[in-house]
Amino acid sequence: MLRRELAIVLGARVTWLVAAVAALLIGHSFVLAVDLFSAGARSVEAGGLMAREFDPLLGIVRPTLGGVYISVSLLFPLVAARALGIEKERRSLRVLLLHTAAPLRLLLNKYFAALVGGVLVLLSVLVSLFLWIGVGGHLALGETAVALLGHTLHLMLITAIACAAAAWTETVAQATAVTLVGVLGSWAIDAAEGFAALAWLGGVAEWSITAHLGSFERGVLSFGDAAWLLIASLGALSLAWSGLRFDWSIRRRLLTVSATLLVLFPLLRLAGQTAGARDFTERQRASFPSGVVSALRSLPQSVSLTVMLDRDDSRRRQLELDVLSRLRLARSDLRVRYPLDEGALSVAATRDDSYGRIEICAGSQCQQTYSINRKELVALLFESAHRQPPNFEQRNYPGHPLVVEGARRTVILWQSYLLVPLTLTVIGLWVTRRRIRK
Repeated sequence: MLRRELAIVLGARVTWLVAAVAALLIGHSFVLAVDLFSAGARSVEAGGLMAREFDPLLGIVRPTLGGVYISVSLLFPLVAARALGIEKERRSLRVLLLHTAAPLRLLLNKYFAALVGGVLVLLSVLVSLFLWIGVGGHLALGETAVALLGHTLHLMLITAIACAAAAWTETVAQATAVTLVGVLGSWAIDAAEGFAALAWLGGVAEWSITAHLGSFERGVLSFGDAAWLLIASLGALSLAWSGLRFDWSIRRRLLTVSATLLVLFPLLRLAGQTAGARDFTERQRASFPSGVVSALRSLPQSVSLTVMLDRDDSRRRQLELDVLSRLRLARSDLRVRYPLDEGALSVAATRDDSYGRIEICAGSQCQQTYSINRKELVALLFESAHRQPPNFEQRNYPGHPLVVEGARRTVILWQSYLLVPLTLTVIGLWVTRRRIRK
C-alpha cells in the first residue's frame, strides 16, 4: 500500500513543481543571508570586538529557514492535501477503504507519503547549508540540528492539517484552501506581537504555530514547544481519521470530532505551559554563565517578574530575548506578568511614572528597576533573595565572520538560483514522464 501512496505523491508533477519553486525561494533567502552576513563581516576582517556578533545560526541558518517556512506554509499544502484529496476526486476512496478495511493504516500511509514529498523541500535547505560550509563558513552541529528539527515538526503539523482538511472536504482545491485558512489564522495571531492595539489577541498567542518555532531557531530545544507541535499533529490526524469513517453516521462522526477537540485543546494548553528547555547553542551563549545558572537554580524561593512595558516598546522585546529567555533556561518555574496587556484601554493614553518599571521578586521580597540590563536584573534578584551575586564572567562567543565574494559567491548564485531548482525540475519530469504503451 505504501508503494502506491508514494507513487501518487512522487508521480505528480505538482509535487516536483512545488519542490522546485521552494528551492528557488530557499536559495533566494540563502543568497540574501550570505550577502548581508558578508557586508557586515567586511568591517571586522582585521579583527575586533564586533566579530563576536557574527552568529551563523541567526545570520545564515535562520534566514534560510525563513524560505522553508514560507514554502511549507503556502506551497506544500498543495502536495499534502493531494495525497488524500485525489482519492475523493476520483471517487476511489470508499473502494480503497473497503478493500483495505483499515482506515487508520490507509491514513498513516497517506501521511507518510506526503511527508516524503516534504523531504524534497527540506533537501534544498540542506544543500544550502552544506554549500555554506563548502565556501568556508562555520556551522555548529547541535544548534543547526535543533533549528532543522523545529521546521521538521512544523512540516509534520502542516501535513497533518492538510490530511484532516482532505478527509472532510471533497476536492483537493477545497482541502488546500482549508489548510491555508488555518495557516493564515495562525499568522493573524502572530500580528498581535508588537502591537498594543492588538493586545486582546494576546490570550490566544499560544495557539500560534509560529510562536512555537522561535525557540528552535535560537538553538534552544523547548520541551513544551516540541510537545505542542507533536500533540497538534496527532490531533489533526485524529480528526482526519474521523473524516475517513464513512461507515459511521454523521452524528457519530461529529461526536468523535467533539470528543477529540475536548481532549486536544487541554493537552495543547498543558504542553504550552510545560517548562523545561535545553540550550544547544555553541558555548551555551543562549544561557547565563554556568556559575550564574547554578546559583539561580540553588535559590529556594520562587522567581517572578512584573514588567510595565507595552507590546509596542522595543525594550520589552529586548528584555524577552536577552534576559527572560535566559532566566527560563535556568529557572523553569519563572513567572512573568505584563499588567499593561491586561488593561482594557490603550496604554499610550494612560502611561504614568510607573511605565517602564520592572519588579523582580525572589519569594515575597522584591526589587524594582527601570533597567533591562541582564547583570543588574540578576543582581537585584539575588539581592531580593539576600544572596551575594555570583560571578558573571563568561567565555566570549568568538563569532565567525566571513566575507563571501568572487568565485565563491558565483558558485552560491548558480547553485541557489539555477542548479538546485533545475535539478528538481528535471528529476520531476523524468519521474512523471508518460510512458507510451505499444
